[in-house]
Amino acid sequence: MNPNSDISKVSQIFVNLGAPKQNAEVMAKQLVKRAEQVAEENKTSKIKELQKLLEISVLGAQGRLHPSDEADFNQKNASNA
Repeated sequence: MNPNSDISKVSQIFVNLGAPKQNAEVMAKQLVKRAEQVAEENKTSKIKELQKLLEISVLGAQGRLHPSDEADFNQKNASNA
């Protein structure tokens, strides 16, 4: 895949979520770079890791947690009550 194309596509996702274009480009570069790092560490594909990071980003933009993190969060809050 073309890194510039990846950044452009991810940037557009962030713009669609409401980020200003300039901020979206910065976030996209960081996310693509992190996906490359994680893929190398885990010996997985960049696309797979980028998908995971984008899912977390989209959920975060909506003020939500990943379902597995949500269960952990709810358990911690229940034990503190």
